[in-house]
Amino acid sequence: MENSGILLEKNYQIPYELFKKAFTAFQKKFVYPRNYCTIVILLFIILVYGYFIATAETSPPPLYFMIIFICLVLIFFQWYNPKKIRRNLLLAIKEIEQDQYRIRIFPEYLEIGTFFSPEDSDHLPEQETDALFDDTPEENFSGKRIYYNKYLSVLEYDDFLMIYQAKTMFYVLPKAIFSEEELEIIRVHFSQRLGKTFQKFSSR
Repeated sequence: MENSGILLEKNYQIPYELFKKAFTAFQKKFVYPRNYCTIVILLFIILVYGYFIATAETSPPPLYFMIIFICLVLIFFQWYNPKKIRRNLLLAIKEIEQDQYRIRIFPEYLEIGTFFSPEDSDHLPEQETDALFDDTPEENFSGKRIYYNKYLSVLEYDDFLMIYQAKTMFYVLPKAIFSEEELEIIRVHFSQRLGKTFQKFSSR
């Protein structure tokens, strides 16, 4: 595989507690704001129809009560679904906590993937693996090449980097695998390539 221009290459694992922290941060950043907006709209609808019911001179139409009930159900799912998704995902993560990953940072793209045992790699779909790379894929490795674009965000937290491309991918990269010099190289590189979509947050 072509290595020309590679800036950094690291192999790593993702501890369960770190992934839990990272996915919670992901939901706070990308999921909860949208959910909160939806909840506010639904509460406004409830208030409007509640006002109609309270001020009606005659018996209000049953439809008003049905609308309020539906809004309450939708509010519940806006609150419950993120928690359910996080719980189910974390249960699945426990099964693959020992998986090995690799990241390569190039000037024009990132390359992130998983190392497989020889037995597992025999069952990888060859056509799908070939489609992820412009050249010949490595044995026992399956990954994806992520080019820098306006949909890609890299967020730096205290213990990890979050790599997110809108609606398609979410990766966690432990900062502990890098030296301070390497982290500075990463910050400068992502700042230049991503601009405002490279941001730093506190995960506390």
